[in-house]
Amino acid sequence: MTDLYRVTSTQKTTATLLNCEDHSQIKAFFARKLKPICGDVVEIESSKAAYIIKKIQKRFNSFCRADNRGRKQHMAANVDQIMIVMAVKPFPTRDILNRYLVTAEHEGINPILIFNKSDLDAKIFISIINQYEKLGYQVFKTSTDEEQSINAVKPLLKDKTTVIVGQSGVGKSSITRVMMPSVVLKTGKLSEKTGKGAHTTSVTQMYYDEPLNANIIDSPGVWEYGLWVMTPHEIAGGFREFQDYLGQCKFSNCTHIHEPECAIMQAVKQGHIRENRYESFLRIVDSMKYWA
Repeated sequence: MTDLYRVTSTQKTTATLLNCEDHSQIKAFFARKLKPICGDVVEIESSKAAYIIKKIQKRFNSFCRADNRGRKQHMAANVDQIMIVMAVKPFPTRDILNRYLVTAEHEGINPILIFNKSDLDAKIFISIINQYEKLGYQVFKTSTDEEQSINAVKPLLKDKTTVIVGQSGVGKSSITRVMMPSVVLKTGKLSEKTGKGAHTTSVTQMYYDEPLNANIIDSPGVWEYGLWVMTPHEIAGGFREFQDYLGQCKFSNCTHIHEPECAIMQAVKQGHIRENRYESFLRIVDSMKYWA
């Protein structure tokens, strides 16, 4: 029986792998055409000289973002959940949370929302937290000064592969250190000039924690997260409260922007969909013009 390994990181033609059974690590070469990514499950063959990745098993999902041409770029594979971390400082850029959630909904990745540094000004997040809790999302307020607030999230990681994302400086690495003491990530401070975080993670990296039997994938900190080219209908499918109305519009190719008898627009008027979420949808649709 062939041993299976998971990719923990990749370089140009080599990858660091974790044995799926005993969690031992090796390095292996791969042909450029294979293009393994962090989280992939692979089969290898060995010789006296080296290990070589011969096959990537089918992915059940992947966490993606746009490349510099608007194409879908796969960042991490076989992800159970995505932990989206936000903070008062740096304050979230407009629509970044909804962009992450669109990706999660499309890829079948369970989202967990973390509002970190809540000790700085918890009031700022109250309305946001209430809104997303009503939509059925799991939401947590955390502070590294109150470890019990972070430990409340810890059980959700057990036996799972979690990708942790967020803008640079929101505290992803600090949160991970509390939940998984055996995992050591780089941390960065906010710039006093810009209030933005330094990019402490430059490549996507997966870490294994034995006590939780859990994998956590640390993605590069970003100031803005971009979606690949998507149609308005695809974007609408990433808004959880829109989903019941899809297929109920007068026109089958409705963009949910200007058409008469649009079920989503009617739901907004009737108060079933919050205006700020619909306005975010419109801005995300409009941002697709950048790739045209």
